[in-house]
Order: sequence, then C-alpha cells, then structure tokens
Amino acid sequence: MSPAPRVLALTSLYPSPARPGLAAFNRQQLAALARLCPLSLVAPLPFPAALPARLRRPPAPDPADPFPVRRPIFWYLPGFQRQWHGRALLCSAWPALRAAARQLRPTVLLATWLYPDAWAGLVAARRLGLPLVVKLHGSDLLTLGQDPARRPYLRQVLAQADRVVAVSQPLAQAARELGAPQARLRVVPNGVDQELFQPGDQLAARRELGLPQAGPLLLFVGRLVEVKGPDLALAALARTQAPRLALVGAGPLAESLRRQATCLGLGERLIWAGERPHAEIARWLAASDGLVLPSRSEGEPNVALEALAAGRPVAAARVGGVPKVIVEGLGGCLARPQDPEDLARAMGRLLARTWEPAALRGLVAQRSWPASAARLLAVLAEAAGEAR
Repeated sequence: MSPAPRVLALTSLYPSPARPGLAAFNRQQLAALARLCPLSLVAPLPFPAALPARLRRPPAPDPADPFPVRRPIFWYLPGFQRQWHGRALLCSAWPALRAAARQLRPTVLLATWLYPDAWAGLVAARRLGLPLVVKLHGSDLLTLGQDPARRPYLRQVLAQADRVVAVSQPLAQAARELGAPQARLRVVPNGVDQELFQPGDQLAARRELGLPQAGPLLLFVGRLVEVKGPDLALAALARTQAPRLALVGAGPLAESLRRQATCLGLGERLIWAGERPHAEIARWLAASDGLVLPSRSEGEPNVALEALAAGRPVAAARVGGVPKVIVEGLGGCLARPQDPEDLARAMGRLLARTWEPAALRGLVAQRSWPASAARLLAVLAEAAGEAR
C-alpha cells in the first residue's frame, strides 16, 4: 500500500478571531483530513482585518486546529484590480509556503478556493515541484467566472491543475465548461458535523439566545453579499405576514439591507444577529422553524446540510446543487431563483406543515466530514501518485 500523501494546504478563507464564522467548512474538512494524513496549512489573513491585531502580537495557535497553521498577512487593495489578487496572494504567502514545505516535505498541494488561492497555489506548486489539487465550492467558480478580468486566471487553473474537485455534479459540469478536463474532474460532496448539528429544544434555544418565545422564526445564515441573496430574503419576508427572520452573518450589504428593511417596514420582524462562531449556529437552528436559503448561485450549501442534520426544513432557491440536497416536500420547499414572491410562497409552505426532525436528519445521516475527507484523500493520493 502506498503511503498517505503529505498535504500542504492553502486557503485565504479560514476562520479567524476577527471572522469566527468564515468558511467553517474549510476548517472542518481539513481537520478531518489531518486525521488521515500529515497536513500543514497556510491561511493568509486579509490585511484590513488582520493588521491591527498583527501589530499588537502574532496570532496565537487556535486549539480548534489539529495541524500546523501559518497565517501571513495577505496584502492587497480591497475592491481594486482584483485580477491582480492572485499575484498579491502568491507574494504574501510564498515565504510561509516555502517554510511549511521545508518542514513537512509535502507530496501534494491542495488549494481550497479557485481564485486567488488556486492561482497562487498553481505557481507555488510548480516552484515546489508538487502536483496541485483544487477544490471548488461554488461562488469561486459560478460568480468569479462571470468576471471578464478574472476569467482567464480561472481557466488557466482549471486547465493546468492535476485534479479539480467539485462539491456537486452541477459544479463539476460548470468547471468542465470553463476548461477543466473531464479526466481530471472529481466530485467530493461536503460533510456535516453530526455531533454539533442535532435536533434541539426550540424553547430552550430561544431562551438561551434571548429570542421571542412565541411565533414562527425563520433563519438566514451566511455572508451578507449579493450572491447569498439576503436582499431577496427581506423582499420575500415583506410578502408574508407571520414570521420573524433572524439574519446571522456580516458583510458589505449590511447597511443597504438595513435601509431596505426600513423601506419595507419590516421593523421588529427582523433580528440582526451579526456574524457568530460556527458552533453557535446549531443553537440558532434549534431556535428556528426553518432555514431560508435565497442564494443566487450555490455549489452545495453546507448550511442546508447543517439545517437538515438539526432537524430543520429549508426554503431555498432552486440553484446549483441545492435540488440535490433539498427535495420539494421532503427536505423543505423550493422556489424559482431570484423570485421573492415564489420564495415567500415556499416560506409559507414550510411554515404551514409539521416536519419530523428525525426524518429530516435522516436525509443527511450518511454525510459526514470523515467520509468526505476519505474521498478527498483518495483524490490527493491519486495526484501525488501520478507525480512520483
């Protein structure tokens, strides 16, 4: 039997003290992978959030990370010349990547976001003489692929990476259409933390979070950015009568969403929770009657898997890999994409029926991070074996 690959991982999307809820799926998958093979991570911190803390002291190791993590500052100009962010990330991360490689002696480099991470990873892998495996999640391809300035870099990575891993079959098809060779494409669905996300006592969770005890409560969890559709959730909420909506997340749309809420007269029907640590999302799901997922595009949304594991149905836009996770009337209710009226109807159907938490949880009973990591390990070993 061949030895397990030694994995050098690179991603700029990783939880930090400033952003505790950011890309928890990356931490979960890498933690599961590190139980199967040697792994070291370089996770650059975007400097607008990292610089003040870094000036005070170096970032302390996080006990949640069961592997070495290096966190250099990712120097770039936010919102400016984004097609140069790949080069900026490479320059920022290269000393840490080289140091990690000297210590680990990796056999494969894993980049877990298409751009700028995987472009920087492609150059770094060639410098280090390593094969590159790229993992796609959704927006990194479906949204960034619409940007003419960045599309050539995405095409370059997809064409030259030794393996391209997508979290769903629709995402793999989109990667193939943008230039990923079919022979190098693999599908590895994400997992879900079955221990953290379980059906819980709704009233106890509401008391713990200081939420109203009575009345239906729906939940939005995600970045407050256009692709996640929080504006669509508010527009749909305004077309319903009963529920409150809690928004758990932060992002650049926060102020415009508050203005939208005022214009729509939503007032006390909205609960602004801000960004919360990933472990706390389980309590918010327990407190809710269901999740609203109004995304404009998705790969395979982890928050939907987590909602089902927690025994909560999902009202979702029918995009990307969502219909593979949510079947109408089985895991929740589906709506036409970017259609607030249809989303409002889906929310109404969700609240109008009684859902059995155990049945919802059963839909994802076979989904786990250890299982997902084992499949990803096989792809990494495949790429490393070809490179020998």
